Amino acid sequence: MKNAILICLFIGIAFQFPMLGQEVQDAKEQVNTQVWQAFKTAYEARDSEAFKVIHTDDVLRVNDGGVKTAPEYFASIDSWRKSNGTSITIDFAFENRQYNANTGYETGYYRVIYTRENGESINYYGQFHVVLRLVNGRWKIAQDFDTSTIGGQKVDESYFKGATFLELN
Repeated sequence: MKNAILICLFIGIAFQFPMLGQEVQDAKEQVNTQVWQAFKTAYEARDSEAFKVIHTDDVLRVNDGGVKTAPEYFASIDSWRKSNGTSITIDFAFENRQYNANTGYETGYYRVIYTRENGESINYYGQFHVVLRLVNGRWKIAQDFDTSTIGGQKVDESYFKGATFLELN
């Protein structure tokens, strides 16, 4: 009897793993669309309202400049301005992406390319850590940390290229 229970338990667990794998893949695809594609589109367009929507109402933002709660962070986003003749592009590459039913944690690198009116480009790199939360069926950024240095070393192209690039439109 004991062996039969163990076998049933083992079979039940074994059948759960493919579902977990599919659920993780589904979450990743949802996050790619609902967070990262939306982030890229809003950031590059300097659309502050669309950018704020991908964050929770109580988002915590941390970077080399300090800690900002949602009101402070949203106010800083409201000050975004588009510059005529210049463009900005952002791309992401991931090291780690983990999810459960309603929470995600992702780490990786970003590359921002500023292109001036004369065609000159400047690249900036950084590392990020985000906590994601599923809110009313949509993934949102609940905590966002980024830095331009790791262990005293400046984040550069080598970090970005060493991670898994996320192909977005």
